[in-house]
Amino acid sequence: MVSKIKALIRDKLNTICYERYVQEVERQEDVYRQWYLHNEGWKKLRYPKAGGDIVIFADRDGVVEEKAAGVTADFFARHPAVMLAYADEDCLDEEGRRHSPWFKPQWSPDTLGSFQYFGHYFAARRELLADMEPKLWQECLTDCSGAAAYRLLLALTEKITSKEWIPANGGEKAIAPIGKVLIHMKREKKDIEAADLEKEDREAADLEKEGDCAAPCRAGRGEEGGETISVIVPSKDHPETLRRCLLGLREGTSLETERGALLGLELIVVDNGSLPENRRILEEMAQEFDFRYLYRPMPFNFSVMCNLGAKEAKGRYLLFLNDDMEIVEPLWLVKLAEAAARPYAGAVGAKLLYPQGDLIQHIGITNLRVGPVHKLLKQHDEIAYYHGQNRHIYDMIGVTAACLLIRTEVFWEAGGFFEGLAVSYNDVDLCYTLCERGYYNILRNDVTLFHHESLSRGDDNLSDEKWLRLLQEKDTLYERHPSLKGFDPFYSGNLAQHSNLYLPDFLYDYEKRDYYTPVRRWKGNEPAQWENGCLIVNVEHAREEKKLEFTERDDVYWIEGWSYVLGMDNCRYERRLLLQRGGGEIYEAAVLSRYRKDVAAILPQQKNVALAGFVCRIPRGALPHGEYTVSMLARDRCTRQRLYQRTKARICVKGGSVYEQYGK
Repeated sequence: MVSKIKALIRDKLNTICYERYVQEVERQEDVYRQWYLHNEGWKKLRYPKAGGDIVIFADRDGVVEEKAAGVTADFFARHPAVMLAYADEDCLDEEGRRHSPWFKPQWSPDTLGSFQYFGHYFAARRELLADMEPKLWQECLTDCSGAAAYRLLLALTEKITSKEWIPANGGEKAIAPIGKVLIHMKREKKDIEAADLEKEDREAADLEKEGDCAAPCRAGRGEEGGETISVIVPSKDHPETLRRCLLGLREGTSLETERGALLGLELIVVDNGSLPENRRILEEMAQEFDFRYLYRPMPFNFSVMCNLGAKEAKGRYLLFLNDDMEIVEPLWLVKLAEAAARPYAGAVGAKLLYPQGDLIQHIGITNLRVGPVHKLLKQHDEIAYYHGQNRHIYDMIGVTAACLLIRTEVFWEAGGFFEGLAVSYNDVDLCYTLCERGYYNILRNDVTLFHHESLSRGDDNLSDEKWLRLLQEKDTLYERHPSLKGFDPFYSGNLAQHSNLYLPDFLYDYEKRDYYTPVRRWKGNEPAQWENGCLIVNVEHAREEKKLEFTERDDVYWIEGWSYVLGMDNCRYERRLLLQRGGGEIYEAAVLSRYRKDVAAILPQQKNVALAGFVCRIPRGALPHGEYTVSMLARDRCTRQRLYQRTKARICVKGGSVYEQYGK
């Protein structure tokens, strides 16, 4: 009888564990569902009916939100300057599940010229359509997916901007995003990005063939002629690296534009103090490659060096180019100049890849709450991400000065590079200034260069001193641009502020920077008696995560990885980390379980391992100085079984910091 009762209790506990496991897997595998559950409170509000003065274009292949018309009317009523608006959207699969959200930026002329980013739901004031041929827009009322809708939007935006361009970051705009998901397209998730990219390219190509209406936007063309481009290259003690860059400029760059004009090229190398032998080599190279050599010994200050070169330049355009840049396609400079010639263009940049591969280093700068970042950093460029974010031409809040082209007059109008930012964020500061002055910074993903990043000054993450300098310079950046703190007009506020991927802005506990794991002394000795080889533990990271703001509480010790119990039902186990110091003390820390689709895929024979991931964030000061081994303790919630596994990972807490060690 007792054994039957125990079995019933065990079965009940097992059922409870499994149900909780399934619920948590569903919660963590669908971040978009968590986003809209937390952010669509507007659906409970009352909205006015759409009046006859607002014309809504909604694709017939989509499911329009019940309150979409009211939300649209309310948006136009609250924003009287807006003439044309567009909504966010997502997709529905066959089972009615929402997926693949598309959150849109503010008005982006070059992005619209590259593809129809307004999507499948947009609206206009009737007065904007008043003098247009009815046939031109009436056929688009229920079909927003083809070339006709794209042609209509190009005509409407041209009508709005015909007198003068809409400032990039100024006041209320005549073209704006509504900022809410108002239509759901019936589409499956599989291969959705590739299909979208093909469709977007086809629509733009169709218009290109039909005439000139889309061509200026599509190619980013301006009225370039035979003007001179002054190329300014800061360089010190890297003659061979510089030689590769100059060879690309002189021999690997075509200077003939589509209209047959030839661009001139002026080369200026700014050296802040090479060693005598390298200086001699550079003086010889100046004769070989015909560049002006400005030798100015001084502490490294990127802004000062670039401004020195700009003051000597005679060209209509300035190209700031790192000496570690490798040129791999001949028309790159012509394409950048075409975009920079547009009257509203600020800084123009290129896609940069890490050398000899397809890993992304730069596709524009995005301004998150934590500061400026490179989105899609170290992702594979062979994949198209988030509506061609690494394929199409995009307006961005900034581009890197590793390769930055700008009209000379616009550069000096912005004040040049701010010399108070010697190492970091000087290019971001320039781009923010341009944005604030109404210019659009443009990222041309159809131009690719290889960037041998940080050959000259190393990596900012290598020392506490460099990290402190980085934080100080970021503080300076936002002291100069307080209105842009946490705001980017070209990055929807509905998108993630914590990731370099394009995800909904929702954080699980293990992703929150202010989440800390409680730590306490382990009572007793190392529980080696529970070690039997069944608990498999892989520690992927065991290191310090530096704070991103001076105002953050502290740095943390971050331990992350995945584990499972061989041949057992893993939903039944709770896990804790044990950190044992060389002197013998053991500290116990809880972990958060993390959904790991990748782990489940490689362990098909193991049971319920989708939550195999674990994350532990320990605040600085919670551990005394010393070297710690990382171990895991797993407890079966349905029995009294205990399992233990010591790993090869160690963290060393020394002088208030932690560094990572493996294999000892």
